[in-house]
Amino acid sequence: MVNVPAVNVLPELGTAGWTSDQAVMYEIAQEGVRQAIGYYAQLIGAEEAAAEPDADAIAGWRAEQEAWAARGQELTPMDSPAVKRTRADAYELLSEDEDEDDAEDADESEVGADDLGDDDDDDEVLGGA
Repeated sequence: MVNVPAVNVLPELGTAGWTSDQAVMYEIAQEGVRQAIGYYAQLIGAEEAAAEPDADAIAGWRAEQEAWAARGQELTPMDSPAVKRTRADAYELLSEDEDEDDAEDADESEVGADDLGDDDDDDEVLGGA
């Protein structure tokens, strides 16, 4: 076994040009990007499993995935307005799907709307809008 000396690259990085709050909001936005990409992956997978997959729908969802991936790569912690927009857009995309699922579940269930409870998991993951 060859002994390789450890190299510490952290001193060469220097200090960050953004605050810890900006870093946290950036990471939350990046998580929103990853969840949006996953959302479209779920749609693509379901459509590909269909008896007669809709190639146009799949292509559109793949384009959306690529757009979200590019958005995540272009995002920087110092661009607070873009970070906020990304978080808000991801929250909107993902909560629209949650709202549709909740409506379908309520229609199919005998449980009243008051008994469903409040599902705020999106706020915890995406940091709200």
